[in-house]
Amino acid sequence: MSGLGFQVEIIKTDRKKSASIQLKDGQVRVRAPRSLSDKRINDLIKKRAPWIKEKLEEYSKRPQAVLKKYEDGEIFSYLDRNYELKIVESDDVAVKLKNGCFVVSVCKEDLGKNIKAQNLLVDWYRDHAHKYLQERTIKFANIIGVSPSSISVKNYKSRWGSCSINGAIDYNWKIIQAPKKVIDYVVVHELCHLIEHNHSPKYWSNVEKFMPNWKESRDWLKENSDLLRFSIN
Repeated sequence: MSGLGFQVEIIKTDRKKSASIQLKDGQVRVRAPRSLSDKRINDLIKKRAPWIKEKLEEYSKRPQAVLKKYEDGEIFSYLDRNYELKIVESDDVAVKLKNGCFVVSVCKEDLGKNIKAQNLLVDWYRDHAHKYLQERTIKFANIIGVSPSSISVKNYKSRWGSCSINGAIDYNWKIIQAPKKVIDYVVVHELCHLIEHNHSPKYWSNVEKFMPNWKESRDWLKENSDLLRFSIN
């Protein structure tokens, strides 16, 4: 649509009974039933235009991720700290945290040392995310009084965790870049689904019982989600 100051993608489908507006990654999408006329859809967009502009303005102020090139001097986050990347040549391929740096050792003979460093660092993150999240999940599971059937990490595109109906909990490994209190919020969030497998008021009361300041972590995650999702690739 023209004259509103933003672009809208309109998706018509047989599955929808009413129109809905979605904002994701700064993009506006309207999903509507095929039976709904273009005029009705345009009227809805115009009516919600102030709200859409407000949300787009909020999104524009979020910290934006810069894709890493995996070069010396780049900054990577891990738990509550930032670390400078240093790539060194060595006979021993490894990743170590040393003197405030991520020291990534690659072989002298390796071609594409930046790609090799990227692969090593991503593997390191995934391994440490699995270990850390497993420890925190077991700790909070004991506090809450629940027992997940399994704990694993995955490469989700948008979500930070999930809890299946059979009690399997999966996390997005990229959450390991976040502050510890934010990670704990994600852990408690998923574990509370073992009590209430929904987002009802009763569910949120359980989250608040075990993490009174959960809203602060939720808001931090909303504001910094792009940084976590796209900083490491």
